Amino acid sequence: MKINYTIDAYETLIGLLDFIESHNSQGAAIRWFDRYEKYLKKILINGSQQRVCNNATFYKLKLRCIYFNDWVIAFSIHENFILIEVLLHTTFVALRPKAQKVPQSGPLKLQA
Repeated sequence: MKINYTIDAYETLIGLLDFIESHNSQGAAIRWFDRYEKYLKKILINGSQQRVCNNATFYKLKLRCIYFNDWVIAFSIHENFILIEVLLHTTFVALRPKAQKVPQSGPLKLQA
């Protein structure tokens, strides 16, 4: 299946690769990108089996999320392709709060 990117996700990826290359040895960005591509191809074969993101905004948009190192990859599935919609570092992603059980109300008992 073909993998496409939104403009924002693509620009984030290019910025990340530039950062990796500028702070590491020559060719580090290409090595990172090779690992990233292999991971995507392996995981996104069954993209529809991935859970909907556990982030309120992504959840409302019905985006699915996978994680690569410290990066969240939010994507949507289309008939002939997968669209990477967001590539975001995990430090910038807030998770949806889990539903909390509300205690059943009953008569109040005061202790003296």
